[in-house]
Amino acid sequence: MKNLITTILLGCAVSVQAQTSTAHDIFSDTRIITSQSVETNWKGEGTFIISHRFGDIYQNDAYSILYNFLGFDGGANMRIGLDYGITDRLMIGGGRSGYNKTYDAFAKWNIMRQQSGDKNLPVAITLYSDISFISDTTNAVLDSFFVDRFSYAYQLMIARKFNEKLSVQIMPTLIHRNLVATKAESNDVFALGAAVKYNLTPVLAISAEYFYNLPGQLPAGFNDYSALGIDIKTKGHVFQIQLTNSPFLIPEYYIGATQGNIIDQDASGQFDLNLRLGFNITRDFQLGGRQY
Repeated sequence: MKNLITTILLGCAVSVQAQTSTAHDIFSDTRIITSQSVETNWKGEGTFIISHRFGDIYQNDAYSILYNFLGFDGGANMRIGLDYGITDRLMIGGGRSGYNKTYDAFAKWNIMRQQSGDKNLPVAITLYSDISFISDTTNAVLDSFFVDRFSYAYQLMIARKFNEKLSVQIMPTLIHRNLVATKAESNDVFALGAAVKYNLTPVLAISAEYFYNLPGQLPAGFNDYSALGIDIKTKGHVFQIQLTNSPFLIPEYYIGATQGNIIDQDASGQFDLNLRLGFNITRDFQLGGRQY
């Protein structure tokens, strides 16, 4: 009788587990390319991340490709950051970018995970908010008020893992800059982002992302951000290589300050290629709950 009861209880447990399945690894990391993904760190998990964008690969003529060595010689921007999981659904992070010597801090809260079965939740949803501060003292535009140095970003991320190969995410976004350079620019910029990841192998994936800025918010010369990347996963590391039209690494800039389409044509008919190489290197480590 005891053996029969034990067998029934185990069968029920397996049945309940089978009825509800949670989608994991919708994206390779907490970032897709430059933008954030719906993924959050587990409780006690930290991530050290280095992001780098080189200068323009092509500048006016083909000779510049070799002369500037694919953009390695100038115009680079780098961000060093640290993220941490407060709970399995809430993470915080911060970093420092070379552009305008900008410091940033953010919080992400995963409010819903994609699940199938009895709890049929077709998408994962994460809220994201950040604040950035320009510490560059040589920027004359920012000399008036201390609060002018702050900008903010708010984002709703909705993602779905369709199968083991394909994942898609959309990102309605609002950014606010306390100070902008000209009257033609809006302090508030609304944008709609979209991203996709396709797994080629268990450790290799390609990804792409694009942000469309609603018309009438940015002056001439400012453009939508786009990027294409390759993700390489190893144990504890994710290495991402990218091509993008933006040197910026936080949403206040890559959404609101990107200048140049991937391919532009000037008044004389000459084509200009606005494309930069970049990479992200992340290293995960366990702090809270670690067994010493």
